[in-house]
Amino acid sequence: MSFFEELKRRNVVKVGVAYLVAAWLLLQLTEVLTELLELDTQIGKMVILLLIIGFIPALIFAWAFEMTPEGIKRDKDVDRSQSVAKQTGQKLNIAVIVMLAMIAGYFIWESRFKAQDTAPQETAVIEALDEVTPEPGETFVSETTIDTNAIAVLPFANRSLREEDLFFTDGIHDDLLTQLAKISGLKVVSRTSVAQYRGTAKTIAQIAEELQVGTILEGGIQRAGNRVRINAQLIDVTSDQHLWAETFDAEMTVENIFDIQTEITQQITQAVRGELTDEERATLARIPTNNLEAYEAYLKAMALMHQADYEQENFQAAERWATRAVMLDPGFAEAWAILVEVNAQAVWIGYDATPEREEAALEALENVRRLATGTAETIAAEAEYAYRIQHNFPAAALLFQRAAELLPGDLDLLFRLGVAQRRTADLAGAEETLRRAMAIDPNNARPVTVLVEMLVNSSQLEKAQSVLRPALSRFPDVVDLKAMEINLALAQGQADLARALLEKLPELNTNQVVVATAITPLQLANFDQAISAWDQPHVLAYESNRGFIGIREATKAWAYALKGEHESARSEARACVQRLSDLPEVPDQIRSFELAALSHCYLFLDEPALAMRAANEAQAMIPESKDSYFGALIARDRALSLAMAGQRDAALTELERMLGSVYPPSKLEMQIDARWDFFRDDPRFNALIATDGAPGP
Repeated sequence: MSFFEELKRRNVVKVGVAYLVAAWLLLQLTEVLTELLELDTQIGKMVILLLIIGFIPALIFAWAFEMTPEGIKRDKDVDRSQSVAKQTGQKLNIAVIVMLAMIAGYFIWESRFKAQDTAPQETAVIEALDEVTPEPGETFVSETTIDTNAIAVLPFANRSLREEDLFFTDGIHDDLLTQLAKISGLKVVSRTSVAQYRGTAKTIAQIAEELQVGTILEGGIQRAGNRVRINAQLIDVTSDQHLWAETFDAEMTVENIFDIQTEITQQITQAVRGELTDEERATLARIPTNNLEAYEAYLKAMALMHQADYEQENFQAAERWATRAVMLDPGFAEAWAILVEVNAQAVWIGYDATPEREEAALEALENVRRLATGTAETIAAEAEYAYRIQHNFPAAALLFQRAAELLPGDLDLLFRLGVAQRRTADLAGAEETLRRAMAIDPNNARPVTVLVEMLVNSSQLEKAQSVLRPALSRFPDVVDLKAMEINLALAQGQADLARALLEKLPELNTNQVVVATAITPLQLANFDQAISAWDQPHVLAYESNRGFIGIREATKAWAYALKGEHESARSEARACVQRLSDLPEVPDQIRSFELAALSHCYLFLDEPALAMRAANEAQAMIPESKDSYFGALIARDRALSLAMAGQRDAALTELERMLGSVYPPSKLEMQIDARWDFFRDDPRFNALIATDGAPGP
């Protein structure tokens, strides 16, 4: 008998086939249970490994042993005339046929019914929706409160349950929003607005009402080895109808991921607006990189760039991932665009305001221009460079406007346009842009915060109050808004309210919070707090940034001087001068604030000539004609230096001019600001800052 015939007699081939079919079924069961029970995906890998290890022993067992009515026996010990190997083979045939039928049934269910099956639902949001069943004829959301052209893409659930995969999941979500932003006629709620709904127990109806959208997409992503599974469901919230649902199970390649994103985008567009145009199809068909590792690094950088808080640590981490992306694929234009912004932010925030950083930003921009000329991403990168490196705010505003026209659904571009406009004399245009962003994206606190800041600093206090009050109720956890509330109280002359709010201000490493924490106590004559504030960790995190160097010592010098501890004031002033001596050159936008602090410190050292030279140089660096916002702050500091230096007429002339400027100082704030106390013996000053209403207590 030949070897092959012996394999057949001993059912080795049939055992092998049965083993492989059973293994496939077991893997499908493992995958389903892993998803339903939210188990670690490592379990699937362990099952695969055990099945591979077990295959050869199973074949060896089939060769060496036989199942007999008396039990398992070695094949050589079985009388051939008594062998039941043939009957065992028939049983194996039946088992294989049954398992193949089960496999066929699984394929039919997955391809034709699973996409329509919404129970159990895949997120807490959908589970909550099941509990709110409308009566016949009743809609979940009033059609009068929603925009049928608006869609919210909720954060995808990370099915892998591995923390390192969360960046990937968030990155895919960000990338999908970017794709949708390229479709005209769609209003896509920003990532900042939808972020709060991760893991929420709110119903779809509640989310739609809050976001004022007619359509919601939700889903989840699971990675397992070199495969990715993406579930997505598109829901019409006015009727609680599932417009479309699909499960994508594909090999982990950039092409497959973009194909999935394109399919989702197409389904959303068809549901909300209609078919894609040929131009839109061509735009969506573009794949930015074929390198999967580069794409994953880019997704991680994107997720960090779009964190809600404006903290330098996010930009530093994003830089590392974007750098890895362009190292893996030097032709990856979108990753170079991220490097334009992170390098520009390093200079702007001041944590690395070096010529090397400026050169790195320019090099990244040149790469973006070379690789993707004329795209919205390139124009937005040019706008960032014009804003943060060149400080050409009118040019930045025009560029952001052009980019927003090419990406009509990108609300982040609309927000950045308003941010740039507020630094020009066009405050009305900035207000209109920011209010438009607020109307389209009502759950995004960033436009609200910037608008309140602009209105307070331009002394439009009643308007600021009308925006801030509802915003504080809507966004109770946004710390920058709480800092704005303190600024508004100061501008209204409400000293006691400002003190009370300052006591409750949470710690956060943002510019607004740091300034409120460190400077406001000095204005409110709480001098001990003004000194100790600089020891708080979130304040210290900014203290060494360029633009902030010297402000610590200048603030403490003011506090000691106003306490009457003049030697301590002089000691801090000397430390300020020493710190600000022989520093490397930085852009004027940053150096001007250091020079303003230096001016005050020279005055505490009885050096008025040096003080005014520093103040004049600071104002020349960023005049109000170049930067309406920062220029006004520097002008106020210079007016204070003039008064301290004994040039009272010049100080009063400057103050009078500033009161008619785009960003005028608040008269009520000057009435309570302790730094102006030495000037209150001059009736001309008191007449200049007098108001119809008395200041607050």
